[in-house]
Amino acid sequence: MGNNFIARQPICKRGAEVAGYELLCRDNELAEDAFKDGDTSAAKTLLNSFVDVALDKVAGQNRAFVPVTREFLLSPFAEALPKKRVVLEIPGDTRVDQPLVDSVARLSKKGYWVALDGFTGADQAKPLAKFTKFAKLDVHAESWDAVITQFLDLKKLGLPLVARNVDTREDYEFSSKLGFDLFQGSFFCTPDPTLHKQIPFNRLSTIYLLTKLQDPDISPRELEHAVGQDLAITYRVLRYVNSPAHAFPRKIESIRHAVALVGTGLLSNWASAALLGSIENKPRELMVTGIVRAHMCQQLGAALHQKDVSQFFTVGLLSVVDALLDRPLRDALMLLPMSDAIKDALLHHKGRLGEALSCIKAYEHGDWNNTRCGTLSEKAIRDAYLSSLIATRGIAAEFAA
Repeated sequence: MGNNFIARQPICKRGAEVAGYELLCRDNELAEDAFKDGDTSAAKTLLNSFVDVALDKVAGQNRAFVPVTREFLLSPFAEALPKKRVVLEIPGDTRVDQPLVDSVARLSKKGYWVALDGFTGADQAKPLAKFTKFAKLDVHAESWDAVITQFLDLKKLGLPLVARNVDTREDYEFSSKLGFDLFQGSFFCTPDPTLHKQIPFNRLSTIYLLTKLQDPDISPRELEHAVGQDLAITYRVLRYVNSPAHAFPRKIESIRHAVALVGTGLLSNWASAALLGSIENKPRELMVTGIVRAHMCQQLGAALHQKDVSQFFTVGLLSVVDALLDRPLRDALMLLPMSDAIKDALLHHKGRLGEALSCIKAYEHGDWNNTRCGTLSEKAIRDAYLSSLIATRGIAAEFAA
């Protein structure tokens, strides 16, 4: 996909279990002229790039909801996409006629999943409804009264309905009570004040330990002691270090041995990921988001030639602390012994740290006009995102096992 920006947004079941990812692309390369003009060679190159970047690197083994054009659906190239890994989304402004219906029917018969995105009424969607798996509605496109009307109309089609732009707890409560089946957005990254009037001690102690692990001056002895406070975390870190992915020449038997081989910085990051994944009663995707942000923030800091990139990792990791503690961010940070620079970055996006975090959040939401970080090129930002997804996938899979 060249060097175009591409991100993902989770589509969740109730309870924030991920059902797939919406692909957010600055330029939809599946709308290229090659698919209209029958340029087979160019179309194959675009499709190979799309599969490699969008599906393999961004979506992983999850289904990817992919916006497609009418021309792409009418072309023979639609069937070149792996049918078990994509959901083909038809935008609401697409012209629906018999050739399109026939094409969607053929794809459906061959096992492809199709979704309708932004079809606001049953009459508009009816010709395609029996060949589709989902219908999506933007809960912020109009007033909530209008969303209710559209929801009830589309419900007649018998399709699972996906609420889009669910970015707050209020959005989630509204769409959940209304009866949506899936929820697209970052609502799980916001605090839920109804869950905990008092912060569970084990969760607070875990956050304290996270901040300790991110101390750039932590000594090997202190790191060993910090990780060793929790036997379950010690076990998970040692199992991860000993996984085939790292291919150390001999088995690592202790945290002290691991520190000697990989260093305090990398081991602290791995232990932080294990800790974040150990927090109970929080969706796994929250952990994934925190680790992706931490890795991406660290890489942006390194690309900017910042001296202490561990601070960047800390800012990315703790950017989800409000959701972890179900407190407003300012209140959550009052409980933690963090430097003013880190707090200012998290609260106000100040300084290089805050600029990197602001860039990451804009990237996550597909806000490409605000996806900037110092003098870094778009390619550098995009590559930092993709490599962070890949690194996080391996860590999250190992620690979740």
